[in-house]
Amino acid sequence: MSFLVLLQGLTRLDTLPFVYGAFFVTIPTIFYLWFQPAPYGKFTPASGVLQLLQINGKIAWFIQECPAFFIPIHILAIYWRRFSFASNLSLALFSVHYFQRSFIYPILMTSGRKTPLSACSSAFIFCCFNGWLQSKAIKEIDGVVRNSVLSSVGVGIFFIGMYLNFTADAHLRDLARQRNDGQYLVPTAGLFKFVSAANYTGEIIEWIGFAMVTQTLASTWFAVFTALFLGQRGYQSHQFYLKKIDDYPKTRSSVIPFAGF
Repeated sequence: MSFLVLLQGLTRLDTLPFVYGAFFVTIPTIFYLWFQPAPYGKFTPASGVLQLLQINGKIAWFIQECPAFFIPIHILAIYWRRFSFASNLSLALFSVHYFQRSFIYPILMTSGRKTPLSACSSAFIFCCFNGWLQSKAIKEIDGVVRNSVLSSVGVGIFFIGMYLNFTADAHLRDLARQRNDGQYLVPTAGLFKFVSAANYTGEIIEWIGFAMVTQTLASTWFAVFTALFLGQRGYQSHQFYLKKIDDYPKTRSSVIPFAGF
């Protein structure tokens, strides 16, 4: 109950200072992660303090992602009768993504890797902040007339990105089941013919579509942050595969098809 009271209090805050702060923090964060990749997945450290403080990967994924589902769905449950169609649509798209990420994706995970507690905690804090920020920003502009053409195109782009993301994840899971002795296999299906991180490409497209639908400064920041964060992680993954797999295609780009890097 105290959490709901806190959430109600947070809905009274103005999002603009937080969006400006988020833009300000993004650049040094991406700069740091360029040299020190976020410690999860293939970049989980093999030794050190982070190796000691780890939890089950599936549980970690649920914990870190679920705030970005529960916060907007709570706002939607309270205000959906009063909100415009555009606001309800924006919250629904955001909630659908994080429902899949919180409840379905962890169940489908095939990797037995554990996740450092620091990575899980950081992602949990980010999802709490972003879930609140996007929900509150949508609430703030409810009733404001938005560009309907941009929104309509954005819905299509959102679902194209979601499809690319889901199918790329499914292909990676299939490859993970075929691995022997920890050997990485070359992904070849769909967008993987052109990029090393097709799952990231799909998610970047997804959040660009969301920003077009929502048309808030907060959603624009999130689309920019996602493109920078997943773009640099995709590049790091691309370099990882080039070193790890002898016959890895040298013509592939990391995230943007035909970009050459």
